[in-house]
Amino acid sequence: MSGRRIPPGLSGRAIQVPGMMQHGPLPVLGPGSRHHLEPHPSEFAANKLALQAEEIERLAGENQRLVATHVAMRDELAASKEEIQKIKAHIRSIQTESDIQIRVLLDKIGEMEGGIRVGESVKDLQLAHMEAQSLVAARQTLTARVQEATQELQRAGAAAKQLPEMHAELDSLRQEHQKLRATFEHEKGKNLEQVVEMQAMEKSLFDMASEMEKFRAEVLNAENRAHTPNSYGGPYKNPDPANPPAPPPQPPMQGSGPYADPYRRSFGMPPEGMYSYGIRPAPPVPVPFPGPVTGPGANVAWGTPYGHPAPVRSLDLNPANHGLPYMVLGALLRNSKDCLIQKDFFASFTHKVE
Repeated sequence: MSGRRIPPGLSGRAIQVPGMMQHGPLPVLGPGSRHHLEPHPSEFAANKLALQAEEIERLAGENQRLVATHVAMRDELAASKEEIQKIKAHIRSIQTESDIQIRVLLDKIGEMEGGIRVGESVKDLQLAHMEAQSLVAARQTLTARVQEATQELQRAGAAAKQLPEMHAELDSLRQEHQKLRATFEHEKGKNLEQVVEMQAMEKSLFDMASEMEKFRAEVLNAENRAHTPNSYGGPYKNPDPANPPAPPPQPPMQGSGPYADPYRRSFGMPPEGMYSYGIRPAPPVPVPFPGPVTGPGANVAWGTPYGHPAPVRSLDLNPANHGLPYMVLGALLRNSKDCLIQKDFFASFTHKVE
C-alpha cells in the first residue's frame, strides 16, 4: 500500500528505534580520520563527542521519521482493520443474503415437495375412489345374483311343493298312455287286416280292370275289322287326285279322350294322367269312308289298314270317368292312407309320452 512506503532518506541505512543500541562497527569517517585522531587524543574525544552528537541528531531525526511512519502505519492498520470490518460485514451481508436465498429455495423446495406429496395423495385418493366404485359395482352385481339365487330357490321350493301333484299327473299320463297303447295295438291289428284286405281287393280290381281293358280292346278290334272298307271299293272310285272325296263329318266329342264314342272308347294319344298297358302301337293311318257309317262304330272316323294292330286302350285312374269299381277302389285307397296316418300319429305320441 502507499502508506507503507519507506522515506527516501532511510533507504540503504539501518533504522534504529529510540532506546535501542546499534550493533556492529562504527561508521567510517574517512581515510584521514585515523591519522588525525592518533596524534591528538583530546581532539579525538571532542570529535568523537561531536560525531556522537551528530549521530544522535541524525538518529533523532530518523526516530521522528520512524515515529511518523509508525503513526502512518498505525493509521493504515486502523484503515485496513476498518476495511476488513467492512469486508467482513459485506461478507456477512452476502452470507445473510445467500442464507435468505437458500432459505427461500428451501421453502420453495418444501412447497414443491408438499405439492408433490399432495399430488401423490390426490392420485391415491383417485385410485381409492375408483376402487370404491368398483367395489360398489361388484356389490351391486353380487346383490343381483343373490336376488336371482333367492328367486330360483323360491321357484325350486314351489316346484318341490308341486312334486306330488306332478307325480300324480305323471301316473295318470302313464295309465292313459297304457290305455292308448292298448287301443293303438288293437286298432293297428284291425288296420293291418283292413290294409291286407284292401290290398287284395285292389289287386283283384286291377285284374278286373285289365281284363275289362282287354275285352274292350277285343271289341274295338272286332268293330274296326267289321267297319274296315274294302280295298276294291270306294277309295278308288275317283282316281283323280284333283277331285278328292269329301271327308266324313266329325264325330261329337264325348268322354275324356281326344276322340270318344258313347261307349267311352278313347282313340289317339292318351291325355296326361293316363297309364297305357302293353306295347304302344304305331300311330293310326286315316282311312276315308265313302259314306256315313251306321252301327255301334258310327262315331269312329279313323280306321287302321290291314296288318296294323289295334290300338291298346290306356287305363284312366280317375274314378269320375269310370263306374262303381273305380269309386270303390278310390275309397279303399283313401282308407289305407288314413290307416297309415293313424299309425304314424300313434307312434309319434307313444315316443313323446315315453
